[in-house]
Amino acid sequence: MPGIDKDFYKLMHKDSVCGTVRIETSGGALSGWKSAGTKLEPFLGNATLKKMKIWWIQRAVPGSRRMMESVIRKAGCLTSYEYLAKNLALSMTDCYWLCPIDEDLHWKDVSLHKQAEYNEGKLPYHNATSYDPNATLGGQMEKYWDLNEHPPMLVKTASTHFGQQAVNEAMASMIHKRQDNNIPFVQYGLRKSADQNIQSGCHAFTNENVEFVPAYEIVESAKKAGSVSGYDFYISTCTAAGIDWMQEYMDYLTLSDFVITNTDEHLLNFGVLRDSDSGRLTGPAPIFDSGNSMLYADDDRTVPPTRAELLSIEITGFHRSEERMLSHVKNKDILRVDLLPDKSEVMDFYTRWGIPETKARVISETYDLKCQMLDEFQHGKKISLYHEKEFTEKPHRKDSPWDFR
Repeated sequence: MPGIDKDFYKLMHKDSVCGTVRIETSGGALSGWKSAGTKLEPFLGNATLKKMKIWWIQRAVPGSRRMMESVIRKAGCLTSYEYLAKNLALSMTDCYWLCPIDEDLHWKDVSLHKQAEYNEGKLPYHNATSYDPNATLGGQMEKYWDLNEHPPMLVKTASTHFGQQAVNEAMASMIHKRQDNNIPFVQYGLRKSADQNIQSGCHAFTNENVEFVPAYEIVESAKKAGSVSGYDFYISTCTAAGIDWMQEYMDYLTLSDFVITNTDEHLLNFGVLRDSDSGRLTGPAPIFDSGNSMLYADDDRTVPPTRAELLSIEITGFHRSEERMLSHVKNKDILRVDLLPDKSEVMDFYTRWGIPETKARVISETYDLKCQMLDEFQHGKKISLYHEKEFTEKPHRKDSPWDFR
């Protein structure tokens, strides 16, 4: 990289140098990268300029988050990327940060966990010794870190769709808790905000010793053979790194996502935990962020979708359909149907938190249908959109001796 400039930063992992990045003064885009050869950078030590540009984009606050817009403007920044650089790209979920090339800063000077201790959980932003922990918070829902809680609490506000995204997260927690297995999950609580929006809250599952590595970085850390699916490659890569029960975890995640019709299991919404000192992957991260489920955005629907309609819903993940995701499951019985809440309990839960009765009924009936489909899947029936469409769309008369199904 060319000479020293204020746009240049050392990418640090705690007090170790990973490489050098160039951040554009105007707009805050990452435009240059040079590895230090220490294999400490993102993507399990295999970062390239292309990957680092993606890493930078994913690390910034999404442009759709209105609550952060005024904060960014008040900080004198035009974009969330400028704001990210201003806050040295610090995150509550890992130990990466940017050190200005001509500054003598250390991890103890900038760590958000240390800042919380020094300032009693209240960070005075944008001075020489404190930074905004929310500058790297992704996702659609408005959210912030409450550092007065120990461990820190992530608070998410669901201001649309009757607050259903927050309620969905608590419902997912209930489902996971009742399974009583070894699959880790985040426990979400619910409350009403001062303006009567529903908020979900969960404690951080990372700290200075434990950090989160998203599945995306695992998959992009090495070259995948063309014949291998991303789903299977993720499992084999984690297994090779020492996590010998990733297949079990993914089986459970896929089945539980199916039951709640989670449409947003993209590769930043799950991943693994890593020891921040040794770099060793220690296990799957707890299941989190299930807000975009249970037909959350379908406020006008008055009747439950059919089986074919449900299987036609596009999801984000390793595949775009639930049918394709289910094809990878090895242990179909890892999620016990008999331990799932019944539809009346689901109905009561959603109405108790202010979801209109008509919508709550659609949610509970759809969930019940998914439970039936899971039970069928576990007893050998193939989940197939083609077969569901064939059954519902082919005409047949009850008074005919012929059956054309």
